[in-house]
Amino acid sequence: MGTAAVDTFDVAGKTTIRSADGAFFHLAAPAEAGAPLAARLSQELLQRRQSAVRPRAGRERIDIKASAAEAAGLLCFLEESGVAATVVKDDAGHAPGGLLLHVAGSPAGRRVYDELPGKGTAVLRCYREGELVFIDPLAVSAEDPTGSQVLRRRLAASPAAAELKAWLDTPAASTDLDLQDTALGLVKARLLMSIAAWQQDSPALPGLRRTLWRLDTATMVATEHPVLPFPEPAILDENRQGTR
Repeated sequence: MGTAAVDTFDVAGKTTIRSADGAFFHLAAPAEAGAPLAARLSQELLQRRQSAVRPRAGRERIDIKASAAEAAGLLCFLEESGVAATVVKDDAGHAPGGLLLHVAGSPAGRRVYDELPGKGTAVLRCYREGELVFIDPLAVSAEDPTGSQVLRRRLAASPAAAELKAWLDTPAASTDLDLQDTALGLVKARLLMSIAAWQQDSPALPGLRRTLWRLDTATMVATEHPVLPFPEPAILDENRQGTR
């Protein structure tokens, strides 16, 4: 007997169940009573599994902001994966709450929603630079790295910071997330993993809030880079400079 949630089989004459999350159970009932008991236990395990992947209260809402083609593709992918989402217009305001999945088409666009985590909306940002794709740390609160901070951290760590900064100001740095299927599949899987961690408040969430993910679409090599937030420097009052 088998279901999408569990497999039932015999081991040394004992009815045994393997749940979808890898746990094994031996049924103590006699073999002739094993099948009905296994069916009941299978249903209970399925319900437990469904409960484990159900979003926490208040974390059901996923909004997508991207170009029309990208938004349609992400919406279809998320819905097929069992995640309800809504495409919102780029020029629309954003009500507090939920998670905003943002595909930034330009370097300037990566800072547009930096203030949302401090207002109660999580932000998951993705963008492309040539053959490289980046997914910023998942920003859940004002204490998480912003898009602006991620860029400054990258510039600080780059051996070609001046060149990178200058290139980001060129038209070539603004591009869609137009990838071949294998690379796009890896990007979607990472986005889905991040969304699931936020919705379920899983143990993976703290790490995702401090990790910049980078995919080289030519080699299919994905790497992770720690990014820590930092206090923003105070804005200087030019009228008071030179005074004591």
